[in-house]
Amino acid sequence: MRPRANDLTRRRILLAAAAAMAGALIDTSSAEAQEPLIGADHGRVLPPIPMPAIPLRCADGRSAPLAALVRGRATALHLMFTGCSTVCPIQGAVFQRVQQLLLDQVAQGCQLLSLSIDPLGDTPAAMSAWLQRFKAQDGWIAAAPDPNDLDRILKLFGQGRNAVESHSTQVNIINRQGELVWRTPQLPSAESIADILRRV
Repeated sequence: MRPRANDLTRRRILLAAAAAMAGALIDTSSAEAQEPLIGADHGRVLPPIPMPAIPLRCADGRSAPLAALVRGRATALHLMFTGCSTVCPIQGAVFQRVQQLLLDQVAQGCQLLSLSIDPLGDTPAAMSAWLQRFKAQDGWIAAAPDPNDLDRILKLFGQGRNAVESHSTQVNIINRQGELVWRTPQLPSAESIADILRRV
């Protein structure tokens, strides 16, 4: 049975809409990227959210405010904890691939930040081992907040959920002005993360 003409037209419209949405995931300069995608939990963040000066303890032992760690660099940030055996290693592998795609990421002013949601368990030594596990190069850092600041971190990047529910594969993109400007869908590709970092 041959499809009717209006069925073919509807299919073409749906395919065109799907293609446009897929393109908006990685093209932050397109008109479609000016508004969040379907679902308030991913897409462009409007207005951009300035990063606060939440103190963080880094894998190399230094302490620095979140705002200072990201200022001047396009940053891809994900929530993780080093004792995780499910989605966090997947994200680690994705970030490892991002580094392979951005061989000159430091010169480009791009960085990756693995931000722990287990501030009690994730010591500098544990975070250093996490980075070594994925052969992290310069430009990939790990840090953990003070336990008292964990709720603030979850409100920023876990969208107000608790630590268990914030155990996701989403990546947050912060521009060089230190503003959260983009939230990816769950489990974005390394290629899409690298592309967005080059653009912001």
